[in-house]
Amino acid sequence: MTALIEARGVSKRFRQHKRFPGLLGALKTLVTNEYTEVLAVSDIGFDIAAGEAVGYLGPNGAGKSTMIKMMTGILVPSAGTLSVLGRTPHLKRMDNAREIGVVFGQRSQLWWDLAVRHQQIPGAGG
Repeated sequence: MTALIEARGVSKRFRQHKRFPGLLGALKTLVTNEYTEVLAVSDIGFDIAAGEAVGYLGPNGAGKSTMIKMMTGILVPSAGTLSVLGRTPHLKRMDNAREIGVVFGQRSQLWWDLAVRHQQIPGAGG
């Protein structure tokens, strides 16, 4: 069976402006072009087939949202290959947006005793 989503060695690195402590450090931060690299997702690989139900779980900061954003084309992987519906997500972002929906939210925005299909999500058009 052909996978609808394929991830092979997917990684995402972000550059973060380096901050220095204290008042003088704050001034130094403004004039310095020093960066640190943050690894948000490291060497992820999986296949998801048509009709397959999956859960994507992990602790805070594990890279779950970053991976979902790469699958929708919002972010571009730093390394590896990613295919969703046979497309490279960041190259076909608008095509993916017509066929894929993603909702990011906090637990406080959902009603726990109501099934997902009955949730009224702002901006979801329904």
